[in-house]
Amino acid sequence: MTPEVAAAVEEVRATFDGHRIEVEEEAQGGAYLTVYDLPIGPRFKPAVSWVGFLITFQYPRADIYPHFLDGAVVCVDGGALPAHVSAGQTWQKKNALQVSRKSNHWNPATDTAVTKLAKVLAWLRTQ
Repeated sequence: MTPEVAAAVEEVRATFDGHRIEVEEEAQGGAYLTVYDLPIGPRFKPAVSWVGFLITFQYPRADIYPHFLDGAVVCVDGGALPAHVSAGQTWQKKNALQVSRKSNHWNPATDTAVTKLAKVLAWLRTQ
């Protein structure tokens, strides 16, 4: 892992202390992270999920995109998943939903892996 990616991993660990976090190094210097038992909102069943994402070796100059949820997550009302959430994906050999929330104005001076995860969680909770 690059030093910047390693620092981001530690920031995720500190911010989500108490949550199980899996980290797998990526061959180019990035890291695959999966954070477990995160609340994703009352519209979903279950209302908690793991969330996975790749911090690329270009971090902090590159957006963290996309994020993934447990593929077993469904809408409580049985309706369609929100726009920007796609079923039938895979994350680290697990069935997954892909959450596509790109940050068009990513700023490496202020945006971090933690702030992006928080934004994705906040967006899910408003759906």
